[in-house]
Amino acid sequence: MRLEACSWIYTIREITGGSTVVEKTGGAGGAAALERIFAGGRASHAYLFLGPPSAKKEETVLHLAQILLCTAEKGKPCSTCRSCRLFLRGSHPDFHRIAPEPDRIKLEQIREICRTVVYHPYLAENKVFFFASFEKMTEVAANAFLKTLEEPPPAVYFLALAGNEEMVLPTVLSRMQRVYLGQDPETAAAAMDGPADASLPEEELLAAGDLYSLLRLAEVKEKQERADVDAYLLSMAAFFHRRLRENPGDRRYFRFLQAVRRARENLAANVNLRLLLEDLYLSLYETGGMERTNN
Repeated sequence: MRLEACSWIYTIREITGGSTVVEKTGGAGGAAALERIFAGGRASHAYLFLGPPSAKKEETVLHLAQILLCTAEKGKPCSTCRSCRLFLRGSHPDFHRIAPEPDRIKLEQIREICRTVVYHPYLAENKVFFFASFEKMTEVAANAFLKTLEEPPPAVYFLALAGNEEMVLPTVLSRMQRVYLGQDPETAAAAMDGPADASLPEEELLAAGDLYSLLRLAEVKEKQERADVDAYLLSMAAFFHRRLRENPGDRRYFRFLQAVRRARENLAANVNLRLLLEDLYLSLYETGGMERTNN
């Protein structure tokens, strides 16, 4: 298996002073460059791979994990050494897959990682922890993961997949190198944000703390097509995403985004439209509304 030739691969790393270095390579050249970094022992300890979920993207990250675990001197991954064979059979003792249980990565899972991460590898030279849906980690779990993520033991690597970086706690995001698989992230960000002066249609109601009108709005919107409600939720996510970038220290926006994500998950699960919208508006209202978002 070789790396998928992605449209764009960006690696972003934070350097002293808070500035950002962006290394940009497109197509198969980007995939090959990333493979060389891993095979050459120059990989960072934590990567967040971003892009719409797909089997190909998971295969790409698992291929990089295999490179880290391969014990061959050259030509990694060789797929013939004992380490590679165990990995391909799904039974490598130094590869740990972390998935939501059932729909969230919880504090207990992160505590187990923090407990076992200090042990030496059993077979390979490295240990790899792979998160299949990193954005589904709860905020409590993410905060518990921070210290381990910032100061991991030697030879420990964290590889994570996420569909939306705005759903990842900013303090966690800043401690990982981001790799965008697929669409050019500048184009994706522009599409998500919309016009710079765009506003949330319900902003005034939230700012006024008018819960009654919001619940009446849920009653109206339940008559819309589900696709239209999904588009509405996406526009709301874009709005909060922009506010989070403008106010990175205000954790309410992260909670707002979590509430919108939960609403979209309920929508996909065919939950009654009125109920999911009422739950969303109540979550926004209880979190703090919008009274200070225009600062």
